[in-house]
Amino acid sequence: MKKIIFILIFAVSGFQFFTTEQVGAPDLPQQISLASYSVSNGDLVLVNRDIALQGEPDHLATIPYDIAKNVVVNSEYFLEEQAISPLKQLFDAAADDGIEHFIINSAYRSGKLQEQLYEQYGADYSLPPGYSEHQTGLSIDIGSTVGKMENVEEGKWMEEHAAEFGYILRYPKDKVDITGIEYEPWHFRYIGLPHSVLMKQHDFVFEEYIAYLKEKQFYKMKLNDTTYFVHYTGNKRSVNTLESKNIMVSGDNVGGYIITSILEEI
Repeated sequence: MKKIIFILIFAVSGFQFFTTEQVGAPDLPQQISLASYSVSNGDLVLVNRDIALQGEPDHLATIPYDIAKNVVVNSEYFLEEQAISPLKQLFDAAADDGIEHFIINSAYRSGKLQEQLYEQYGADYSLPPGYSEHQTGLSIDIGSTVGKMENVEEGKWMEEHAAEFGYILRYPKDKVDITGIEYEPWHFRYIGLPHSVLMKQHDFVFEEYIAYLKEKQFYKMKLNDTTYFVHYTGNKRSVNTLESKNIMVSGDNVGGYIITSILEEI
């Protein structure tokens, strides 16, 4: 069957990228084992009101107090360590654009702390332990020292640019019917590149992105000089994908794996 290729060219504040969506599967010559991975671990685990997190994060690191000159960090906060460098790059880029008044209000929460918050604030303002993204170590609450995020430049800049650094606005105003969570302009989730950029391009929330991956199975995207191949598979012992020396595997927490390969340019 002849392959039909759609090429979309899109720019997000300096990021030039394309996606390639195909009807038929490409040749996938490299086999990788999934035996050492879990569908409930990784940067792309889905956690929401209906889907509980399994376990705790593995590689928490402290967010530096001096992470950037335009951020107040007045307590000890933790994130999964792979999310911290992109966070610094994000804040530095904001500073270059004259955005100066960020404050970090929350990051990783233990199950015990989440239970305390749930008991204190109730279901209208908090999620029960096991169902909060903060327990993944991949979510962070970022505010402004000069006003509410929905009203200030910090919030506007984050909503527009966070995806360039692997972060997504997790609970947008117009997707409450999908996320089940009211608009939270301060809550950002790290999922990494190129996933965040494709979500921005398609105006997806995380639930929609996982559904998209299950349907499409794969896509290719170029961001600046890096080409990514993203491949979704069900819960298998091994999978074939494109040849790459740099492959990242994440479970989606709903029965599948997302394989992200960085391809070498020929």
